[in-house]
Amino acid sequence: MTTRAASAEFSGPARSFAVPAANSAAWPLAALALLLAMQLSMVFTRAVNWDEFWFYYHVADFTRGTLAQPLQSLHVRLFAWLPALPGSGVDKILTARLVMLACEAVTLAAIYALSRRFVERPVAVLAALLYLSAGFVLQHGFSFRTDPMATAALMSALAILGRCRLGLLPLAAFAALVAIAGMITIKTVLYAPAFVGLAWMRWSADGFLPATALRMAAAGLATGVVFALLYTGHSASLTTTTEGTAMAASASRWMFFLGVPPYWQMGIKAALTAPVLFLLALAAPFAIWRSGLPKSAKWGLSGLWLPLTLPLFYTNTAAYFYVFMLAPVAVSVTIAARALVSRYPLALVTGVLALLATGTFLMEDRKVIHRQRALVESAERLLPPGTAYFDHNGMLPSFVKANHLMTPSSIDGYHIGGRNAYVEALTREPVPLLLANDELIETLLDGGESALLPDDTKALRETYVHAWGPVWLAGFDFRSRQDKTLQVRVPGNYRLEGASLAIDGQLHRAGAVVNLKRGFHHFAAADGTARLIWHTRAPLPAREWDDGPLYVGF
Repeated sequence: MTTRAASAEFSGPARSFAVPAANSAAWPLAALALLLAMQLSMVFTRAVNWDEFWFYYHVADFTRGTLAQPLQSLHVRLFAWLPALPGSGVDKILTARLVMLACEAVTLAAIYALSRRFVERPVAVLAALLYLSAGFVLQHGFSFRTDPMATAALMSALAILGRCRLGLLPLAAFAALVAIAGMITIKTVLYAPAFVGLAWMRWSADGFLPATALRMAAAGLATGVVFALLYTGHSASLTTTTEGTAMAASASRWMFFLGVPPYWQMGIKAALTAPVLFLLALAAPFAIWRSGLPKSAKWGLSGLWLPLTLPLFYTNTAAYFYVFMLAPVAVSVTIAARALVSRYPLALVTGVLALLATGTFLMEDRKVIHRQRALVESAERLLPPGTAYFDHNGMLPSFVKANHLMTPSSIDGYHIGGRNAYVEALTREPVPLLLANDELIETLLDGGESALLPDDTKALRETYVHAWGPVWLAGFDFRSRQDKTLQVRVPGNYRLEGASLAIDGQLHRAGAVVNLKRGFHHFAAADGTARLIWHTRAPLPAREWDDGPLYVGF
């Protein structure tokens, strides 16, 4: 009897774990936690996209004191600590992604906070889940780009405008957030309908009081002042050139279009990987205007919905753009989402969203990032930091990119300028490395149609030889007993491989390191093929290059 009593005392009362109700907010909260855990693993396993390299290159450029682009570069100050970390450029980008993941968490909190203005808690949590489970958001919401930071700042500002008392501190925070977002990316202006809609909602809800209008006008004026102060302070310490202005002007010419959307395929994929969100978005205008909400709230939600139309006239709507675009849209669908969960259990809707997101997660190609790391680390072993090189997107941040970014808008600006920028760069300084990390460069080097001007095309084809994988080094190939005069555009030390070679009448044997000055030299090969190739500080990698893609597709 004593034993039985002691056993009962030890075991304590029986506990039951109740399953949450079908429409409990616990379901979307659990799914949010699961998806964020998936993203945390993707931070370290998803391939670095080409513009993440470019984004980090600006940081490295800033720490070298050579950044010349004051607009859309405020992030360089926020991440100035990054180049000092150990590891390759790939490793540093992965570290920066953790900051971006935190920015995405801020966006999710802002979506929830703003949604609570219109719907009850479970549906507000669902709105955040609808955003995070969208395929492109799951893949790019943590990427090292402008989008996660700007979206976090802008959605926080919208939450302040929609939910907070319009006092001094909230409005000061609002001005700072919008100004910072504007310094991070000029596409901040694309959120204008969302801000106008919520401003009208607040003014209307206050009975169109002049004091409310004055407060919001003051917030707008303060935003402009803070932006001007940030721009002045930021640009004062940057290199003074026209490069940044020219790039911004080229991008602005390319921002909008008329006709068929250039990225319509990505729009279709965005909808297919987030079908619930996009179906709710299509139904949202009808649900909003048929609801019992005050008319002011209907205008507010409509303003939040309008960014959905951006792919119809804004050019750069690649996959990562949906991280930026869908955040306000996720709030706008809350009325339609409420109707959905009134017909189907929230647990079921959550399960569908989690299942779709898991499918996207499982389809990730996790081999590409290893190929990227191998390339970056190999290049950094071959050549010293600060080496000038040509490539598409600044993939080697410890080196100095000698050409502009090779995107459609930059190539367009290059042709409008009409300058042989590559010949000029080769004349200005030695550029021993050409990284063929884009189809444009590969096609040019293979003898296909070139996107560059004829003189630039000729210079690149005559200056570089294939070394390893995407690595091309300054050099020349010679057939047996070939005799010719060639222009050396990259002065410096070259290593002779293969047969002996007479240079300007002086014989050199295989293995010799020859210093060539800029200009024309006469070469005569002995029996057998010979190669002069830039003398690297380490041997070329012995292992074969894994000939697979350097980037994952959208």
